[in-house]
Amino acid sequence: MNDFFNQIRIVLFEKPFDFSGRSPRKEYWSFWLFTQLTFLPLLFLSLRARPLAIFLIIYYLILFIPTLAVTVRRLHDVNKSAFWLIGFAPFALLAYSSLLFLSLIAPDNQTAVQMDILQIFLYSIFIFAIFALTLWWCFPIFMFLVEEGNKEENRYGPNK
Repeated sequence: MNDFFNQIRIVLFEKPFDFSGRSPRKEYWSFWLFTQLTFLPLLFLSLRARPLAIFLIIYYLILFIPTLAVTVRRLHDVNKSAFWLIGFAPFALLAYSSLLFLSLIAPDNQTAVQMDILQIFLYSIFIFAIFALTLWWCFPIFMFLVEEGNKEENRYGPNK
């Protein structure tokens, strides 16, 4: 568990704006898990209380650059260029912005507005479609991110 938090510390405090070099799988996936475990509760809270959505937006903006940096370094670890992310970026932004949008339009508890089953169904289909499209388009990127890094030195630097 201590190593998990050490990986988070490296990404957030030692290399948040470092787009050069390499990041091993453990560093990338530890940070990914951390962001998901913290983003999802904030999303749930912002869906329940609309004013909290501003914290979700701020949190997303704070983590955007470190997430991009660690992803670029992870691609470097498998000897791939950051240009692979160009096709990924619009879909990732669409997916997360759709969640932020849904959190902003969700009814708050004070107005006691109930969503009917059709609205819930349409929101679910919308979210599923965005994420399915994102996964389909980004499958090659995902394969690079789970691939073992080059053991030897590559054009982006030595192995850690």
